Amino acid sequence: MSKTARVLVLDDDPLVRRSCQRILETICDVTTADSGLDGLRAMEGGSVDIALVDLKLPDMDGMDVLRRAPEAFPDVPIIVITGHSGIRSAVEAVKLGASDYLAKPFDPDELEAAVRKALRESRLRRDYRRLQEEMGSRYHLSHMVAGSPVMQGVLRLIEQVAPTDTTVLLTGESGTGKELAARAIQFSGRRKDGPFVAVDCGAVAPSLIASELFGHVRGAFSGAVADQEGLVRAASGGTLFLDEISSLSLDLQATLLRVIETRQVRAVGTSQSVEVDVRFIAATNRNLHVMVEEGKFREDLFYRLNVFPIHLPPLRDRREDIPPMAGHFLSLFAARMHKPNLEFTDEAIEALMQYDWPGNVRELSNVVERLVILSGGTRIGQANLPESMTVGAAAETAPRTAEELNELKKKLRDQAVAQAERSFLIEALRRNGYNVTKAAEQTGMQRSNFQALLAKYGLRIRDIASREDGRE
Repeated sequence: MSKTARVLVLDDDPLVRRSCQRILETICDVTTADSGLDGLRAMEGGSVDIALVDLKLPDMDGMDVLRRAPEAFPDVPIIVITGHSGIRSAVEAVKLGASDYLAKPFDPDELEAAVRKALRESRLRRDYRRLQEEMGSRYHLSHMVAGSPVMQGVLRLIEQVAPTDTTVLLTGESGTGKELAARAIQFSGRRKDGPFVAVDCGAVAPSLIASELFGHVRGAFSGAVADQEGLVRAASGGTLFLDEISSLSLDLQATLLRVIETRQVRAVGTSQSVEVDVRFIAATNRNLHVMVEEGKFREDLFYRLNVFPIHLPPLRDRREDIPPMAGHFLSLFAARMHKPNLEFTDEAIEALMQYDWPGNVRELSNVVERLVILSGGTRIGQANLPESMTVGAAAETAPRTAEELNELKKKLRDQAVAQAERSFLIEALRRNGYNVTKAAEQTGMQRSNFQALLAKYGLRIRDIASREDGRE
């Protein structure tokens, strides 16, 4: 144990204070106080690692110190000191959050063992809090690249729903950042200090998913050699992120629906339910509207999950976010690989923006990481990019005359407008369950104009819904 560990002994009996100081001074720094007010002052500013607190103090009950400590000094475990007649009070103190209690008179070994245990707990608390702060900083909304109007809208939705406990359904193609959005919701709300438990429903064997989610008791099935609490209970006090929710079987969907509605979970192999305090965030890259119509997803569960839907657009629909996002990944990987001062050339950025990114943000991250690994200088040019990203760009010759420049500018403007109008139509239909009348009303357009725009680009409702459902 480090000599720098700091222990406060709060007791109005000078004999107890001197005795504790003599026993502990060889293993840690000891501060003493004889009143509750002096003890609280000593704990201010993080100057104490643990505190030994007598339940009988001259100016206040030791219970008052204990009640204030969890909020004011969350990283300071408290060991209650009590006389034989106060054992019942000591037990109540433990229920209030005391780390341990010692009955007077206690021997030196007993005191030292209790202090060592509490100091380990103190270090764990501080490490956990530091980790939570780092995670909160990493997944803060300010770190999400959102220069495009559509992503600005996504951030506004996250900001609005984060302070609540409302169930959220995140939709979008693979690699669009659904888990990042889920973590942003968690770390921007009141549950930021609670656990964030993520499970890929499609990656767990169907025979094991119920046990993974809801837990099991020993002997519930072959191979269940010990009790397991399950991921729902593990997320209590925080958030359970159910990725690829569409992969769950209909039977399991029914069980999950019951858990969400009752906030109670029943482990496999038992009839007893346990209450849980969990926020549910689900995600899918499939079209649940279509799955409901096909009988592959429960309608009641869909509406229970779809309380607050947020759609993450594909990267090709927000190309203006590509340069800052590529720059972010470049800085990140360059720092990790000790290659400072790396930058993209303008031609490389233009090529990145022209590419459609079927793997979305995940693909962009992977490509930039590879480019950093292979980089030999300080600039990454178009020639360094994968061939699939440069073929189209190379075919585009630079204009030689003002007339050719104007034609190219018009062509690019038309392409940009067409892309924006197509994205506008598809997103409006998706938000409104592929109902043209509702989509037109919600966007403020005449139904006939909305239909004319669909016809202009040859977009058919059934084709759009089927294509969205089939994206992986």
